[in-house]
Amino acid sequence: MSVVAKRLFCLFGTLATAALVHLATAAPHPVQTTVLGPFTGDDAKLHPDNLQPHHIAYYGTDLGFSYQHNGKIEFLFGDTAANERGDPIQASTGSAYDDGFGSINLTEWPNAARIAPGRLPPIRLGQNPGTSEMAAINPGMPMESFKTPLGGFSNGVREFALFYSSKPRACRVDADCGGGFRCDIGLGFVGEPYDQPKGLTLACSDRAPGCTADTMRETDGKPVAGSGMCIDPTSTIWAATDVGRVSAVAVTQLVGIRDTVDPRLYGSTQRWLTNKFANVTVRTAQDFVPQRGAGRAHQDYRSAGAQGPNRRVFLWGRPGFIGVLARGRTLGVYFAYVDMPAGPDFTWRIHYYAGTDAKGTPRFSVNEQDAVPADLDSTRRGIQSAEVHDIVNQMSVAWVEALGKWLMFYGGGMGRLPTPPALPDCGLLELFARAECREVVTGNGAIRMRTADDPWGPWSPPRDVIVGGDPDAAPPQHLYGVGGVLRHPACIETGCASGTDSPQLHKDEYGFLYGANIIAEWLKPAGDGVDVIWNASTWDPYRVVLLRTRISR
Repeated sequence: MSVVAKRLFCLFGTLATAALVHLATAAPHPVQTTVLGPFTGDDAKLHPDNLQPHHIAYYGTDLGFSYQHNGKIEFLFGDTAANERGDPIQASTGSAYDDGFGSINLTEWPNAARIAPGRLPPIRLGQNPGTSEMAAINPGMPMESFKTPLGGFSNGVREFALFYSSKPRACRVDADCGGGFRCDIGLGFVGEPYDQPKGLTLACSDRAPGCTADTMRETDGKPVAGSGMCIDPTSTIWAATDVGRVSAVAVTQLVGIRDTVDPRLYGSTQRWLTNKFANVTVRTAQDFVPQRGAGRAHQDYRSAGAQGPNRRVFLWGRPGFIGVLARGRTLGVYFAYVDMPAGPDFTWRIHYYAGTDAKGTPRFSVNEQDAVPADLDSTRRGIQSAEVHDIVNQMSVAWVEALGKWLMFYGGGMGRLPTPPALPDCGLLELFARAECREVVTGNGAIRMRTADDPWGPWSPPRDVIVGGDPDAAPPQHLYGVGGVLRHPACIETGCASGTDSPQLHKDEYGFLYGANIIAEWLKPAGDGVDVIWNASTWDPYRVVLLRTRISR
């Protein structure tokens, strides 16, 4: 064999070996996604119990975070509309609470293989007895507008839920914040004062027009000069700019236990001030002891049962819903856990992932300032990388036993039609990205997936699960086209998705995907991978759709 031939042989051998290693370690990937149909809301089938004896007053909702309890899949929905105009539910309480809930009995729908287009399980929605009024969640404070549930879980006996309150904490000095947060006295607010439970309180720079500079109040209601908001400058969303500082403001999450008599009510509510977990999702794990090390050989990541000394509640968070990669402000993924709460006297003591040691064993801290973002690119193991997409929206994470992997769904689209006078530049997008909204890359509106061996990563690079579409593309494509489930003003043929007829929406409104939620009870091995049943929200029409995705190894 000549020298040239030997070199070519070695080269091809090396390439072949590299290809085999890649195939052996390649992350699972999506093969096909099917929209099964409307799950709840416009055009979705109602449960018989919501038709008789009183037909429920209900048009649509969003989100729908799920967990199992007592043989049922429980769903927690976001802002819920009683009619197409957008009037909120539960007028009997002044619509101070507008988040709905529902359930599906697993004895009736135990097998995900039965679910198909035209054959979707109806959700039994919460309905106030003796009325047509849809029941609303009450965690002990008003939950109108953008305040919503973030997730729920069961310890086998009782149910728990997390809620987004939108409320920051005012301060004069760092000590007023606690937890290692910093006090930025150059920040104020618009909307309701931070200490008022009703309405939204949005942070702003003191220099912004209309910003109330002094956030704290004396007992007589007078403002306290030189006060500001608690922030986390260690967050991936922080920057030394007005928008960067506002984005790093810590908000109060609520954690409550569900009443055993009235499912609308949550008590023993605890407050959790956080920025890195402002956008949080939750799952349980049967047996987790960090000191045992990484990997399923050392940990039992299956959903927790009713017994077990090392049952945990896993939390994944991001410091917001929309990033601005062009400004270096990204939405890193953070991980934490708490011990499984036993009952009403539970303690919400959080252990934040703070990196791994030389052996790969995870380290945790009770101080959120020690929390570090997960590695989001497993092809560059050991190098923490930024989230490469600006549109994150909500996320959902679940353990998939058939793959031996954690699976994350996130992403979608975002509205950016100007809505003067409040949001004159970018509409809904401006609410999240403020003055930097024009720099946000909205992309193709896809829901994306990542996988990981351990809940802290490293996570595989993102892959598109389903593409919603670019609303600017002509003609309308993907889910904006004929047969799609997203409304587009330019799609007017038979088979185009009809829009929600509400005065609250722009005349040229378009739909987009968000609020992805993996239904863990319906994960099913299929071929060399798994079928994932999941739900997602569509902004227009305002409803939740059900989907099936085949994921291959």
